[in-house]
Amino acid sequence: MHLREVRPADHMFISILVATAFERPDEARLVETLRRDGDMALELVAEEEGTILGHIAFARMVLPAGWWAMAPVSVIQSRQGQGIGSEMIREGLDLCRQHHAQAVVVLGAPEYYGRFGFTRAAAHHLTTPFAPEFTQVYPIAPGSGLHSGRLLYPEAFGAP
Repeated sequence: MHLREVRPADHMFISILVATAFERPDEARLVETLRRDGDMALELVAEEEGTILGHIAFARMVLPAGWWAMAPVSVIQSRQGQGIGSEMIREGLDLCRQHHAQAVVVLGAPEYYGRFGFTRAAAHHLTTPFAPEFTQVYPIAPGSGLHSGRLLYPEAFGAP
């Protein structure tokens, strides 16, 4: 298996993969809308022998400037639980650093995302439109783990 950046020819398969992995179309629509609106910062696929097994997306946050949001992370159902998602997250976060993202925000289970360096403590002083107990930050730039202020997601996230 290897990871690579998404190509336009991958878009249809990614839409099917994401909708199937989540068993609903919401996350696939999110990915498509982020692309359409120009808010997508980075997309990767996990590929094995020409078959796409997984997808991960990073979108540019509106606020704070320079922060990215990781969502969604999808793996085909037959290969879930085999470490593909973990590998995409690790590689994705490394590429976020290389692309000079200041921090990465995720909304999800703290016990899962904490393994990759996301922390609820770094989100403690942030105002979020989503459930604060699931909002976590992966600090990259110095001081980003102490940031206070408002999280403003791209419109595609449908935040109130």
